[in-house]
Amino acid sequence: MTKDGQPADLLTMDAMTSALVMHVGQGKQRIAEPEIAFGVTSKDTVSIWSSPEVVATCDADLYNQAELRAGLKSMPNDGSLSCLLGQLYLEYGEKFLTELRGVFAISIWDRRSKILILATDRFGVKPLSYSATPTMIVFASQARGILASGRVKKAVSAVALVNYLNFTVVPAPLSAFEGITKLSPATYLVWKEGRTHIQQYWDMKYPEDATGTTKHLATELLERMEETVRVTSSDVPLPRLGCFLSGGTDSSSVVGLLTRVKKNPVTSLSIGFAEERFNELQYAEIAAKHFGSQLVISRLGPEDAFGILPKIVALYDEPFANSSVIPTYHCQMLARERGIDVMLAGDGGDELFGGNERYQTQQVYELYKKLPELFRHGLVEPIVSQFPIDSPGIGGKLRRYIQTSNTPNPERYFRWSMLQHFSAQTILGSALPFSNGHSDLLSIPRAHYHAAPANSEMNRLLYIDVKMTLGDNDLPKVMRAAELAGINVRFPYMDHTLAEFSGRIPANLKVKGLEKRYLFKQATRDLLPKAILQKKKHGFGLPIGMWLKTDPKMRAMAEDVLHDPRTYQRGYFQRDFIEKTFTAMDQDETPYYGDILWPFLMLELWHRHHVDRGVA
Repeated sequence: MTKDGQPADLLTMDAMTSALVMHVGQGKQRIAEPEIAFGVTSKDTVSIWSSPEVVATCDADLYNQAELRAGLKSMPNDGSLSCLLGQLYLEYGEKFLTELRGVFAISIWDRRSKILILATDRFGVKPLSYSATPTMIVFASQARGILASGRVKKAVSAVALVNYLNFTVVPAPLSAFEGITKLSPATYLVWKEGRTHIQQYWDMKYPEDATGTTKHLATELLERMEETVRVTSSDVPLPRLGCFLSGGTDSSSVVGLLTRVKKNPVTSLSIGFAEERFNELQYAEIAAKHFGSQLVISRLGPEDAFGILPKIVALYDEPFANSSVIPTYHCQMLARERGIDVMLAGDGGDELFGGNERYQTQQVYELYKKLPELFRHGLVEPIVSQFPIDSPGIGGKLRRYIQTSNTPNPERYFRWSMLQHFSAQTILGSALPFSNGHSDLLSIPRAHYHAAPANSEMNRLLYIDVKMTLGDNDLPKVMRAAELAGINVRFPYMDHTLAEFSGRIPANLKVKGLEKRYLFKQATRDLLPKAILQKKKHGFGLPIGMWLKTDPKMRAMAEDVLHDPRTYQRGYFQRDFIEKTFTAMDQDETPYYGDILWPFLMLELWHRHHVDRGVA
């Protein structure tokens, strides 16, 4: 899109769409005029539509298409989603975004007013990035598409890398490249005459105004969960439909509800490991047997992970250190091989209903703050302060507990993040600033914490996780791998109607005392086997830290990359910290230090592939 700048052209659009193609033979569509050029790669959820008034493109998976079409005053003889979205815009303007149920990334060029609109869905399942100047805006689903235009200089963002080393992902709205911004979930961008304006059309809110008995709320919650499973699966024939099944409460409940909705057994897929600490197949088998599901199992070893790793490095345009993307991709390939092209995932359940372990940990720290202030400050703390904080005895433990309890959030919540747990001065190299540009290494989660439409502390933390754990980490993990595997993944528990109901649930029914996801378990107690309800959270975790320590190929790769002088010439992190971590890893029997090394390894592998060699 240009304004008195370099004209748009098909050659540029071909380069951009080619950079975004994931599979050999994948087709492309494009439109180019002097002011604008649009292009899409062909897949089921993508389309482009042009009329005398607008040009609309989308990557969308909407569940209320029939209702949307029925509500239109007129509809051209075009069944594409981009046509539907373009017509909705013509009749309702930007307000139409609030009526969409599903996931989407949308661009609309209004030929009449010369306005460009970019929008992404409420949780950011479908991503969009952009680079805007007074004369031009370039956008694409991934940064590689923007860089392929040749109109945005490829320069690594130091601020983004500091955030990556702290959170193991680059959080929105940052991107790994200077001048490129990720459009945040539930927002739309308006670009007109070189000026950019961003508006939020939805947010996750926590009024906690649901009334009724616990039994009544649990019944309503289960009904709403079943409805979202029905909506997200209704258009898919059973042979083409599958479920992730880790054996946890979220994935197991999706399998159970889908079985109930379809009135037939469904296919579920699970990944196991030889390492017993990480292997949860027994719970997946319990859930599958309980629901009569056909369970497809594969065991993933270090050799498999080593083979998949180059694909993962190439897949992500910015450094990404969630190692569970490897079993996630492997699981999706299993599904694809069996003719499954749509999978349901349980992501979102933890963040909406209080299922993460650290919510329980926060409750432990909040217990101290509930003691009378005079008792805490006048008696307990003066006594405990006499003990050295690093003392191994009960006195030292009490002092550390009190110190952590008195630490405000989000510092307390993120105290195990890399640059909070270790000194930033000992990790960051000369090319990275000590802070992230705002003199605050936690500026992004802090902004989420203070912006949360919530009164309770627990819901403020859930809000941070909706934005960062889901939006910046889990969703890119699942969705980017799904693109590579050729799978469409849907998330019933991130349907916005269910999310809005979760915000109405009182916080003390999400985490009650020290019991996580209390109301969720009450809702599913007659659906799930007791063993599933009582198990500890696991998910599709990967023993990557152990493999970096013990597997010869993995260990050799880590040493080759992290001992290479080229790695430290970039100035991203300090060699002394890495060497000490290798030494500590060899002296420790746990995967702890291997897990610490992994983000540094992924950062360097990313730079070698995407910066040294190119983008695609």
